[in-house]
Amino acid sequence: MDKKIKPVTTLALNKMLIAIALLALTAGIFIGKLTTDASKDLTDNIPQLPIIGDVNKIISIHDFGPKDVEQSNISLEDVIHMAEPFTIDYDILLVGEDGLIAQIKKDNLDDCSLRFSDENGWESITEKHPINSRIKKIKEIVVVAKDNSWDYGLNIINRTENILNITPGQLYLKEPILYPYFDGKSTKTQGERKYDVMLYKQKRLIPIKRLVGLEHESLLMMGSNGIYELIDNKGYLELAGNKINYIDLKKREQIEDIKGIITETPPDSIMDTYYDALYYIENDEDVLIIFLDGFGYHQYEYALSQGFIPFMEGLGRGKMALSVYKPVTNAGFAAMITGQPPNINGVYDRKYKDLKTESIFGAAKKMNKKSILIGGSIKVLNTEIQPVLNIDKNKNGTTDDEIFEAALAGLKERPNLALVHLHSIDDTGHEYGELADETLERIKTIDSYVRELSIKWEGKVIITSDHGMHSTSGGGDHGTFRYEDMVVPYFLFEGEGKK
Repeated sequence: MDKKIKPVTTLALNKMLIAIALLALTAGIFIGKLTTDASKDLTDNIPQLPIIGDVNKIISIHDFGPKDVEQSNISLEDVIHMAEPFTIDYDILLVGEDGLIAQIKKDNLDDCSLRFSDENGWESITEKHPINSRIKKIKEIVVVAKDNSWDYGLNIINRTENILNITPGQLYLKEPILYPYFDGKSTKTQGERKYDVMLYKQKRLIPIKRLVGLEHESLLMMGSNGIYELIDNKGYLELAGNKINYIDLKKREQIEDIKGIITETPPDSIMDTYYDALYYIENDEDVLIIFLDGFGYHQYEYALSQGFIPFMEGLGRGKMALSVYKPVTNAGFAAMITGQPPNINGVYDRKYKDLKTESIFGAAKKMNKKSILIGGSIKVLNTEIQPVLNIDKNKNGTTDDEIFEAALAGLKERPNLALVHLHSIDDTGHEYGELADETLERIKTIDSYVRELSIKWEGKVIITSDHGMHSTSGGGDHGTFRYEDMVVPYFLFEGEGKK
């Protein structure tokens, strides 16, 4: 007698479906993991192929993701676009492991793609270009700017002239010295014996003397990290991604991302403000510092030649003083009142307000000296004293007249140290240009303020600036390593002390 088949209940059916679903999900996860791991292994086994030089972002071919890397052809235009070249006019260098380099214009990249194979590594695929553009085993792609803006790369200047701008990509085209440097040691023990291997890598170095000339033996170098260091012309430059590094082989020293080198360095610096003020305060002489924001040495010379600064003309020739990098107000002001460059005082650009070192106000406070700081509507730096801030009460577009009146009132209290920060030369220069008629008229007004303050001060007077300014198509600007931005006037004289 046959057994009757029991009907499947709804509950049992649901349990079966859930079990099947879980089994399928588990299998899917397992298969997906195998696929992901396989793609990851494939990507890990394919060379990175970095895109370096004159780009805002350092990327590699792996940034496209496993699917893109696995496909037969990758558009070279897409790769370069992803790296964000900082200029619209550039060439591309396809650099092979054997040293062969193909240089292709940006406008001719429409037929260029990249392909990877175990035999040829990364290779360029071109249809319209000559056959020798098809580089095999490409190790890196370099973007090379065809123009020079002085806003990017390394600038070489002297105290009166901008000499050379070279971008990271352009540096790559300079004939290098291939220098082997020690990269590590590997040891393996077999029985009682040890087998050592010394490992070296090659650096592509460019001698500095090729760029600055043999006659310039003493140089001053500044970097994005605020470093301010004397060097000689026996050092080297190295392209590192999209930056230029300084290498001193004798000292085994490396300084990253240098921005400028100055030859014929002025002997004076805006950092002298701190040391001069400290010296006189320690010797019981009062000091007035008049801080003319954005007043470059070339502006001073031009205003002098045009008769716009009669008071400063009567002081005799102003000294040339060097600012710091980055030549903006926060960094320049901090260097003035601490006597230290940005890498020591901690103020590198406009984003920083807190000092890591003592300022002249802190030093004066320790000596029980009275100090005042008079400025515009915003506190620029956090110092040991609170500033006297001023707004544009009469709505004439500047706070300098209010600052001037506040300074006259402050000087009546006979402080031992006073700093007056006047802003409008910088403001007018930004709007109209540093040598425009409007800016010269503003400089003339400021010269009259300087005269009145100096007449009423009994003690030493220092006049200087945080940075200068260069011309742009829309007015003026600063913040780059150019002589216009980096060199400012410096005066030290005796106030007349009239009340």
